[in-house]
Amino acid sequence: MPHRAIFGPPKETPAAGGLLVTVHLVPVFEGRLLAFDLAQPHVRGRWLPWAVIEFGQNPYEAASLLADDWLDVPLVDLALADVLSLPGDGGGWELAIVYRAHPAAMPSASADRQPFLYAAGAFDAIGAFDPVDLERWVTMRAQPADVAPGAAAAGLVF
Repeated sequence: MPHRAIFGPPKETPAAGGLLVTVHLVPVFEGRLLAFDLAQPHVRGRWLPWAVIEFGQNPYEAASLLADDWLDVPLVDLALADVLSLPGDGGGWELAIVYRAHPAAMPSASADRQPFLYAAGAFDAIGAFDPVDLERWVTMRAQPADVAPGAAAAGLVF
């Protein structure tokens, strides 16, 4: 039988059967997916920027800070792309809030992170995201700026 998602006070580490609220960025540069090859002692491989948000933090603010940290270039646009429910470790649950980020320039490489720009139309599975999801987020169109007052704009979650 399903249970309601009501949780206790925040903890510093994930608990079995607990909840994580995360923010993920899907960087899109010149219409192509931008990911990062990581070479750190605790993680290696191709990743998209992500983080667990702070308790009570605005998800858009968390996404903006994540973009500053990972991309370190000005953004042309940062827009909500999706909200997903993902299975977590130990029977837990992850509520993943996905933003599409358009950097104004290619990010620089660092000792730990090397930007990788996919060929146009090319997508791999990255983390919990399937290629079809990444393709949808990369190719989705921006919302029109002239949404009528009182009209429900697509992509609004909260």
